[in-house]
Amino acid sequence: MASTVHSCFNASWEKICTKVNKATVFMDNASAECLHWNGGLLRMIDAGAVDVKELSSFECASASQKKAVFIVSGILEELTAEIIRDIIRASQLQYVIIITSVSPHVHTFSKHGSAEGDGRDIFDQFEERVLEWMGNMNFTVEVLHVPLVGTDISPSLFVTPVLSDMPTLLPSDVKQIELLYNVRQGGKGERKNIDALADIEFVHLPKQLQVKIKTFVSTMNDLFEQLGMREDCYSVGHTSQIIATELANYIPARSRRKMAQRKASIVFVDRTLDFAAGMGHQSESVIDRIVSLLPRLSSHTNDVSVNMAAICTVTESAPHAVAPGCLAHSAADTESSVLLNSMITSKQKEALMDINRRLVEAASKEGLPLNLTGRPSRVSAEQLEAHVKLFKGNHNAIQNHSGLLQIAMATIQAMKHKHSAKLDTLASTEKLLLQNMGDEDCPSAVSQIHQILSKEIEKAVNERSFDLEDILSLLVFVYSLIGENASHNSQEEAALESSLTRAVLAENMEDLPDIIQKLVGENKTESAVTKSFEHVFRELRGIGHIRDDLKLFRETFQSGGYTAPATHKPILKQIVTAILNPAKPELVDVEHKSSGLKDLLKSGFGLFMNVSKPRPNDHPLLIIYVIGGVTASEVKGIKDAAAMYQSDTQVVVGSTRLLKSTDILESVFCQDRLMLD
Repeated sequence: MASTVHSCFNASWEKICTKVNKATVFMDNASAECLHWNGGLLRMIDAGAVDVKELSSFECASASQKKAVFIVSGILEELTAEIIRDIIRASQLQYVIIITSVSPHVHTFSKHGSAEGDGRDIFDQFEERVLEWMGNMNFTVEVLHVPLVGTDISPSLFVTPVLSDMPTLLPSDVKQIELLYNVRQGGKGERKNIDALADIEFVHLPKQLQVKIKTFVSTMNDLFEQLGMREDCYSVGHTSQIIATELANYIPARSRRKMAQRKASIVFVDRTLDFAAGMGHQSESVIDRIVSLLPRLSSHTNDVSVNMAAICTVTESAPHAVAPGCLAHSAADTESSVLLNSMITSKQKEALMDINRRLVEAASKEGLPLNLTGRPSRVSAEQLEAHVKLFKGNHNAIQNHSGLLQIAMATIQAMKHKHSAKLDTLASTEKLLLQNMGDEDCPSAVSQIHQILSKEIEKAVNERSFDLEDILSLLVFVYSLIGENASHNSQEEAALESSLTRAVLAENMEDLPDIIQKLVGENKTESAVTKSFEHVFRELRGIGHIRDDLKLFRETFQSGGYTAPATHKPILKQIVTAILNPAKPELVDVEHKSSGLKDLLKSGFGLFMNVSKPRPNDHPLLIIYVIGGVTASEVKGIKDAAAMYQSDTQVVVGSTRLLKSTDILESVFCQDRLMLD
C-alpha cells in the first residue's frame, strides 16, 4: 500500500512535469512543500523548467520568457488571483498554464454556494480574465485541476501540506457559530439554538470554513480516485463527523465509487480529542525529538532545517554558506526511506543503533578510516558525530550517502541541542503530574503548575528551566487528560491566571516566547493581557469537555494503584485496538457514514436482523487520518496495536501535518478556527 500511495502522489507531479518545459514556474508554499518530498527543485529543472519562483506579487518572469506555469494549492479567487494578475502584468508572457489542486466542483461551491455542474465554466471564466491581464486575447491560457494530495514521510505515514491549516472545532466556537449563522439567516427563518458541538452541521458553519471543508473533501476524493478505491467513511470527533458526512455525500465521490473495484476504509479523528498525546514530551521517538527541537524549513509544516556545515569545507562560523539539509529524500534513496520508517516506528535506542550501523557500513563502503569505539548497544551523539565527520570534504562519499548523512546530522543536532535537556525536564514534570493526578492527597495539577511558575519567575530569564510557553504546554496536557478535575476549584484557576498575567507584564516583549507574543498581541496592557489569559482558560475548560459525548474512548487517563502507576491511554491507539480486536467490540464512538442505499440498508437492518454492521477493518486497507496533526510516537502506537493482533488489514496513518507542541498551542489559543480572516 505504501508504494501505491507514493505512486499516487508521484503521478500528479509526472503530469505537471509534462507542462513545465521552457517555462518559468511559480509555486505557492503548500505546492512547493509537496514538490519538496516528491523530487524537489531538480525534478522541475530536469523536466525543462527555466526557473522556479515563489508565487508572490514581487516576482515576475524575465523579459525574454514567454511561458509561465502557476502551481497553486488554493482556489483561484481573491488573493491568489490577485498575485497571479500582478505577476502576469509585470511579465511579457504569451503562454500561461495555471494548475490548481482544488477541483472545479469546489470552485463552483465557493462562488455560487452549490456544487451543481462540473465547474468547468469557472475555469473558462478565469482563462478569459488571464487573457485580459496578458493584454492580448489571442495568446494561450490553460487552467487545469491536478490533485496535489500530499506526500509520504515514510511507508507508515503520509501528510497533506495543502490541508495543513485545517482547523478542528472546540466548545468555545459553538456560540460564535450560532451567532454568525443567525446573522447570516437574518429574518429568513426561526432562530437556531446551537448549544454544543454535537448540534453543529455543515450548513451552520461560516462560508470560509465550509469552503475549507469542501476543499478537504475534494482532496480526499482525489486520493481515492488515484488509488482506484471505494472507501467507507468513519469518524471520531465532531469536526471529523462533518467531514466524513460531506465525503460520503460528495457527488464526484459517488460516481467514482460505482466504478472502483478495490475497497478501503478511512477513519477521520479529531486532534482535539487527545491533545496530551501531541503535547506530551515523553516520546521515545527520535523523529519527534528532531521535529520538536530543530527549526522547520522556511514556510514548511513538516520538514526541518539541518546545518550541514560540519561535513563541508566552509568554517563553522559561516553555516549559511551551505544550503540546509533536511529529512526529505529522493524516491530512489530507499535507504533513507527505510531509515525514516525505522525512526518513526522504533524506540529511540533502536533507531540510534540503526543510524550508527548504516553510517559504519557507508564509511566502510567508501574506504574511510573507521575507529570503532564505545559500546555497540549504547550510541551517543559524539559517536554518531565522529562517524559523520569521516565524510567531511569527500564530495563523492557525501553525494553517495547524502540522505543518510542529512538524517544523521539532524539526529546529532537534536541530541546536542541547547533545549534537549529542557525537553527531558518537561517529560519528567509531565510524568510527575500524571502520577499525582491519581493521588487524592496531592495538590491539584493546576496548583502544582502554579508552584512551578512561581519558582521560575523568581529566576533570571537565562536561568529558568521553563518559560511561559512551557507552562501553557503543561496546562493543555493536564486539561486534555482530566478536564476540570485539573483544579479543585475556580479560585485555583483564577490565581494561576492572575500570576500568568503578572508574569507577562513583568517581561520585556522581546523576552517573551513567540506563542505568548502572538497570544497577547502588540498591545501589552494589563487589560489586554488579562483578556488573553481569560481566553486561555476558556479554551482549557473547553478542551476538558471535548470527549463528553464519547463512551468507549471517553477516558485517556487511567489512575494507578498499588501495583501499577497512573498512565495516559492515547486515543488513537485505543481506536485502532478496538477496531482490530478479534472479539469485535461494538464501536459506539466510531460513526459510519453510509454513501449509498446498500450501506444504509446494511447499517439500518443490522439493528433488527442478523446483518453485521460495517466495521473499518472490513476491507484490506484501513487509513487512520488525524485532522490537526500527528506525532511519530502516535504512529508507532498505531503500528504496535496493529501488530499485536496480526490483522490482515493494513493500517496506514495520514494527517494534516507532522506535529510539535507549539502547533497545538497556536491552533488552540491563536488560530481563527472559523477562518474569518
